[in-house]
Amino acid sequence: MEEVLNYLPDKIREKILENSLDKLEEIEEIRLRLERPIILKYSNGEKVIKYSVTIEEMISSLQEICENSIYTYQNQIAEGFVTIKGGHRVGISGSGVMENEKIININHIYSLNFRIARQVLGASNKILKYILNLEKNNIFNTLIVSAPGVRKNYYYKRYY
Repeated sequence: MEEVLNYLPDKIREKILENSLDKLEEIEEIRLRLERPIILKYSNGEKVIKYSVTIEEMISSLQEICENSIYTYQNQIAEGFVTIKGGHRVGISGSGVMENEKIININHIYSLNFRIARQVLGASNKILKYILNLEKNNIFNTLIVSAPGVRKNYYYKRYY
């Protein structure tokens, strides 16, 4: 979690720490919206932090995410997210810039959604027997699909 907090401006980091210190490691998402409260998403609900995110803080955070080179990350930004250190993803919302019916950039960014990546030990134990082909010592082609926020480690569908 500490590595994610490093992408946030000092004031936002302070607000998150003072409002969730006891549940810091349980945060699944940090939602920053321009001139709106900060939202912390947990598996069992959300917490709203009454602090209005400024444009300066939004730009500062985006520059941290892009290692002070937004141009270098333009393709990822156009895809709607940037992957940061630790495998965490930051969803980016704003006004899309179109060219030949394709989004080539996002400007006027108004929200950043930090999705916290976590390793869940033993998460695959229940489905490994459906994925591993022990007879041929290989892996079946597998696609695990579910809605956002639904733990994929509990569901499986095998196609072959």
